[in-house]
Amino acid sequence: MTRAATRYLVRNARGEELVVPSLADLHALYAHGFVADGDLVRQERSREWVPVSRFPALHGVRERRAESPARVAMLVAALMALALGLGLLFGR
Repeated sequence: MTRAATRYLVRNARGEELVVPSLADLHALYAHGFVADGDLVRQERSREWVPVSRFPALHGVRERRAESPARVAMLVAALMALALGLGLLFGR
């Protein structure tokens, strides 16, 4: 006998609810921005709603989403500054 996957419910700010069939699906929806930090989530068998931003199973996804664009922009800016500095140093 196989055990059914735990389903999750997500509620947005307008009160609309979505049933998500598995944690992997919830992870994908969050990673792609379909579920926001301010949305509420709970396991199907639970009565307690938790903000997505505090849902432990999505912790690593949240960090990658928050840091990724800023980290890339900072890296590009640093490389540009380094290139400019090297150009000025060796351009003489």
